[in-house]
Amino acid sequence: MIGLNCSAKDGATIDFQTRIHDFGQISENDKTASFDFIFVNTGNAPLVIHKAVASCGCTTPVYPKEPIAPGATASIKVTYNTVGRPGAFHKTITVYSNDADAPNIVLVIKGDVAPKVLTLEDTYPIDMQGLRLKNSNVVLIDAKIGSVLSETIDFINTSPKTIHLSFNKLPMHIKVSATKFKLEPNQTGSLIIKYTPSLTKDYGKRQDSFFLVTNAKDKLNPNNIIKISAIIKEDFDRLTADQRLNAPLAVFSEYRINLGKMANNIHKTAEITLSNKGKSTLYLRKIIPEYDGIKVKPEKKEIPAGKSIKVKIDFNSGTFEGSVVKNITFITNDPKNSSNKIFLTAQVAKN
Repeated sequence: MIGLNCSAKDGATIDFQTRIHDFGQISENDKTASFDFIFVNTGNAPLVIHKAVASCGCTTPVYPKEPIAPGATASIKVTYNTVGRPGAFHKTITVYSNDADAPNIVLVIKGDVAPKVLTLEDTYPIDMQGLRLKNSNVVLIDAKIGSVLSETIDFINTSPKTIHLSFNKLPMHIKVSATKFKLEPNQTGSLIIKYTPSLTKDYGKRQDSFFLVTNAKDKLNPNNIIKISAIIKEDFDRLTADQRLNAPLAVFSEYRINLGKMANNIHKTAEITLSNKGKSTLYLRKIIPEYDGIKVKPEKKEIPAGKSIKVKIDFNSGTFEGSVVKNITFITNDPKNSSNKIFLTAQVAKN
């Protein structure tokens, strides 16, 4: 402990009782842990705390905003958020003041957070009419054409009744089974989801969903939706060295188009060139405008080696105001860069 120095000096002096606090063992269930760092202004002028900055967003200091008179006592309350942070921690808070001899002082909090005890609701947070699931969203970041991806979702029957599982509105590229289709109360099981990217006939970001039916009379319950997000790609890893040497190569005449000044709700068009600088046919797999008011029309979607096409772009300024930046994603079979973004910029003024 730092002893309080009662002999005043010229100017403000910030004198803490302690600069380090050890919480010891605390629980994640507590959600927060707080400590007041008490200090005295042992100088002969008002003390001003300019700011207190924590080393992490999980730590929040609250300091007095008004000047502290000479001889007065005040405190800085430091709160640590324990949620989702089991384990040991060591955080600092830098206090900035008008104490000329110590314009910044570092306070320390430390301790060890014991993990919270998980409840059934924590383990299975999604409730579908008494059937609780660990999650209801599946994300497939690398859904390559030619592969079949598999994911599982664990569940438990928390209702007092027997549940008979079935599925509704399944897309053709998604197959779903379960380890148990008949679940007695408190029984657990898993969904097995198999996703075949090639059957989507699609590329880039895609979202699908289906309904998990726990009540045969309620097949379209909006709370019983399983959502599946995927980024569908070609599997260029399978290409041989020779295939890569003879692959297509997409080159755009420009990657940023400035449409200049325009008013609301008018159209402006632009034209760019897409060239195939490679040695085999370039295929435009998909064109994805970021905004519905962008229409893209390529001359062709198959570009032979050494050839070029024109791509017309129509932009509707809609209700935008000020500086606008939107993009268009072009997905091709170029293994070096299968996804290209073209940016549109405009300065839109209100009519």
